Amino acid sequence: METDRESASYLSLRAEPYSEQAKALTSSVSHATWALGDSKRANPSKLHTDATGAFIGDLLACHAQSPTKSLYRPMMASSFTGERIGYRVFKRLVEGAQSAGFVSVAVGTGGGSEIGVATRFRAEATLISLASECGIKPEELDAHFRPIARPARIAHPLLLRGSSRYVGSKKRQGRNIPIDYEKPRAAELAKQVNDLNSFFADIQIEPAGDHLAFQRIFNEGDSPSFDWNKGGRLYSMGDSYQVRKSVDRAKMKLSGEPVIEIDIHASFLTILHALLEKPLDPTSHDPYQHPSIPRRILKWWVVMTLGHNRFHRAWSADMKADYHERTGGKLGKDYPIKDVREEALKLFPLLKDWETCSTRWGDLQFIESCAVVDTVHYLAMEHGIPALPVHDSIIVPYSKKEVATSVLRTMFKKHVGVEPTLSVK
Repeated sequence: METDRESASYLSLRAEPYSEQAKALTSSVSHATWALGDSKRANPSKLHTDATGAFIGDLLACHAQSPTKSLYRPMMASSFTGERIGYRVFKRLVEGAQSAGFVSVAVGTGGGSEIGVATRFRAEATLISLASECGIKPEELDAHFRPIARPARIAHPLLLRGSSRYVGSKKRQGRNIPIDYEKPRAAELAKQVNDLNSFFADIQIEPAGDHLAFQRIFNEGDSPSFDWNKGGRLYSMGDSYQVRKSVDRAKMKLSGEPVIEIDIHASFLTILHALLEKPLDPTSHDPYQHPSIPRRILKWWVVMTLGHNRFHRAWSADMKADYHERTGGKLGKDYPIKDVREEALKLFPLLKDWETCSTRWGDLQFIESCAVVDTVHYLAMEHGIPALPVHDSIIVPYSKKEVATSVLRTMFKKHVGVEPTLSVK
């Protein structure tokens, strides 16, 4: 079973057949899988054929890698909201492809979004053989399948979720809530997102498949106090640049130019201190500096804490795995969370009252998102500068570093009330 991104890739469903050989393969698989369904129509629908081409493109790309990888994808209906390929269409395709022997499927547990629990897919020998018969060689896939063009607008630029909840130590995502785009606030927010989608549709982004479209995700839509003011981060849909490591993002290009990433230091901490009228010391460029606890460990504790409503009793599984991968050690043994908490509260005494604080993670994320989204929108609309958001940072062409830094600083101060500490990497 795959448990990390090194052994599996996200099933993005963004490919489309380009060559005559790829179109012939898609047609053959589409007809075969359609025939195994219960439709009275003789020929597959366009939606089914489009889904088939996208599925095949991803399957063959993973099979061609060395070592061969599998694909993963959560199979919750809600994970397909706003996507080019809908849940019902894809589910039917998978069932047909499995029955025809084109793909093997390892059903996930709980429908989660982590690789270890998401459903996994692998191309079977039948599909590989058929691709070969159509004249498609693994080393020439780029000549046969290509990423779909980025859309100028999407039907669901906003996604609204209910409150998340914890089941044991695992956080469960809230249900999707329908959105009425006729209401003024929703229409305004949706327009801003599709303004960006329209702008980025024509921007050259390398690697080409690292961005499709933006969607802004709001949380706690079932809360009595909700007024489009919880969460609100801008997400690049699918397996995008946002999930790449920073060293990989640094290799990207925008409009043919190398990029730099401008980061807001201690964003949530800065916002919380400003809201409670106890601003962080502006002369401290690194609030996570500590004589005995590594910066990363201290930051992990703060991130965990501000993402929850109480103090954690143990480190998360992801943090333990990350620490072990980096050091070979055991996080809980080397840095007991109780000891880290004690030192963190000395550095940030304001956090002592976090469990009873009226400000929650959704509030902090919303304020941060407003600063970042307004920055990205202003740079695009007023300066024609592409800026890709990564939650608390933006990626811009190197030559636009100065103007982008200035706009981000201005927008952060507008929404937070204090200037941020920014760094360029």
